[in-house]
Amino acid sequence: MFDKWLKLPAHYYLRITALVILTLGVCLHNTLMSIGAIWIVSNWLIEADFINYWKKFKSSPTIWMLLGILFFGLLSLMWSDDVAYGQKDLARKMPFFAIPFALGLGKPVEQKIVNFLLYIFIGMILLTSGINFYRYYYVIGDSGDIREMSYFISHIRFGIVVALGIFAGIYLLLTKKGPWWLWMTAVIWMLFYTWKSQTINGYVLTAVLGIFTWIYMIVKFRSKAVKISLSLGLLAILIISIVYVSDALSSFEKVEQVNLDELEMYTPSGREYKHFPEETLKENGHLVWVYVQHEELEQEWQKRSEIGYRDLDKKGQPMYGTLIRYMTSKNMRKDSVGVSHLSDEEIRMIENGCASINMNAGFKGKMHEFLWQYESYKNGGDPNGQSLLQRLEHLKTAWSIILKNGLFGVGIGDVPAIFDQAYDERGSLLLEENRHRSHNQFLTMWIALGLLGLIMLVGMLIIPLFKRKELDYFHWVVFITLFISCMFQDMLETQAGVTLFGLFYGITVYKEVRQSRES
Repeated sequence: MFDKWLKLPAHYYLRITALVILTLGVCLHNTLMSIGAIWIVSNWLIEADFINYWKKFKSSPTIWMLLGILFFGLLSLMWSDDVAYGQKDLARKMPFFAIPFALGLGKPVEQKIVNFLLYIFIGMILLTSGINFYRYYYVIGDSGDIREMSYFISHIRFGIVVALGIFAGIYLLLTKKGPWWLWMTAVIWMLFYTWKSQTINGYVLTAVLGIFTWIYMIVKFRSKAVKISLSLGLLAILIISIVYVSDALSSFEKVEQVNLDELEMYTPSGREYKHFPEETLKENGHLVWVYVQHEELEQEWQKRSEIGYRDLDKKGQPMYGTLIRYMTSKNMRKDSVGVSHLSDEEIRMIENGCASINMNAGFKGKMHEFLWQYESYKNGGDPNGQSLLQRLEHLKTAWSIILKNGLFGVGIGDVPAIFDQAYDERGSLLLEENRHRSHNQFLTMWIALGLLGLIMLVGMLIIPLFKRKELDYFHWVVFITLFISCMFQDMLETQAGVTLFGLFYGITVYKEVRQSRES
């Protein structure tokens, strides 16, 4: 419409503007995501090229799948008890439907526009990650709660954004778009940031995409010498990774040997220590339940902190447990002298849930944390406040729901209620605030819309892989990212998640078809 009035490609530029706003929004704020989604749909409606829209629709099975999920979501409200929640959930998912729909039925997104959006995307990641890093380490201090490292959007979502940015940079390197040194520097920084941010999703995604990238280059390069060199390099990386992981495992398994007869029985103040050397829980190679004097710990802790010794830390864990674990990781005796030797910064870290001096030690620290959680769980430990154990509970609960309602689902409005009911039926130890969904979008979709909903979501991801004769590197990167993200979290349950999915799905599946130019 505007094109005819102004005799300019107004809708073309309006669509580019909307895509730029969305690209900025996935790194910055929900408001920009909302503006971008409304903008791109409004431009599509005003353009009103319905004849071409219909032609595109008839030949686009991914759009059928997309509308199928929306249709069955609306239909499921008929057997949902909580219709209000179902309507709210569908409204939250609108960017997931709207962005690919507007892009899929419009003119194909040009490759140069995709490249332009990637320039903006990487630039925003560099800016926001730099602010996050400086703020966390130099403004608020290394507080112990690594989630505070992400200021603009969710820590988990930003981990996905950074991982995607790493391989977007590699894509620009492969296609020689811009100065190689700039993209190389950006990739190195984003890899460093991912390592420091300690998001398990970021680690898994980066590792999977890294292996895929290496194999992709081995296949694409024609020179036998280069293929052999890359193959040997991949083998070396795998060996180094195995050694690193083995070292992390062995350092966790290593534990000091204690003899009960040789342990001192009294603190410097004359109070009796409690020793339980038969308890195998350990931190940094030291047994947790030796040299413990609760009375002195509580008395001295109350002088240093406003959080009660018997209360919960800021991660929802028992405060005394976090304190004891942290002191154990430093090989300190758990008494008044030990607490008095903790610095004010350490007190703040412990209050924030930091249970080990290794907690912020990148991948190794995260691995130790998960291993400790699992060992605690085997010994009947409380899953609350432990991310790995909570996720295991979420998955077990989700599967128990699927076994009962897997064919038709429970309806999009009743997902929270059925999870609450299943947690109660299983007698889960999780507190109410920790009783979330499955942390797996495929399972959550299955629970909401039944087997058909799951098939349509999977179909959206699989069909494009077979529809094009040749997929470029970035196409594979985006689809691996979306698949892994849906495997490890409820990707479509937050605005950042649905916008990230809708934007990158749209500009990848519905971009112009042209010969791949990777070197």
